[in-house]
Amino acid sequence: MHKMAWDKAVVAVGHHRENDIYSETTLAPEEQKRLEDLSPRKKSEWLASRELLFQIAELKARAQCLYDDFGKPYLKDSSVQISVSHSDRWCAAMVCDRSCGVDIQVYSDTVRRIADRFLTPEDLEAVRRSNDPLRYLHLLWGAKECLYKAYGKRKLGFREHIFIQALHPAGHHALGEIRYEGLHLSYDIYFRLLPEVAWVWCVEHPVNYIVAGRKL
Repeated sequence: MHKMAWDKAVVAVGHHRENDIYSETTLAPEEQKRLEDLSPRKKSEWLASRELLFQIAELKARAQCLYDDFGKPYLKDSSVQISVSHSDRWCAAMVCDRSCGVDIQVYSDTVRRIADRFLTPEDLEAVRRSNDPLRYLHLLWGAKECLYKAYGKRKLGFREHIFIQALHPAGHHALGEIRYEGLHLSYDIYFRLLPEVAWVWCVEHPVNYIVAGRKL
């Protein structure tokens, strides 16, 4: 496990084996029901990501990891904000006092095939100029996925409503915005390009809303 912490946020990434066994005895009925239709591989990924989450949450007692009406995960009876992700044998988790999102993606050519579905023309031009287009694509995908998770209410189009700025692979930091129906949300984005995966996470700025063109 690799773990990073600052202010009131903790984020971690871990690697597990597909046949790793994580205890299900502490799961609530709602959590167990979510596992019923998963394949053994997906079940292992799900359990590994939640195990990582509880390792960094440092709660006095294990809380239920449930989902709201929009599918966003939360810890029952806890005010902490959380996010989880898994890709193949990698998993990531995040806890924060503000809205947050984390994404982990194993490098794959699949992202090339769907690039025009989630990137703006400006994004595609930046990819074209990049020294490593495949990894840059994964950074953009991960960043937009993180903002989507942090917002947590669906309905967002990756091209139409989620925008990434000042993304430089060597800098480990970028800025993100969600613009949707008069709502303007801003985020700090952080990332690490590991040998096998792109690991990206974001934290929402505390002041975001725009009404009649004025920031509150």
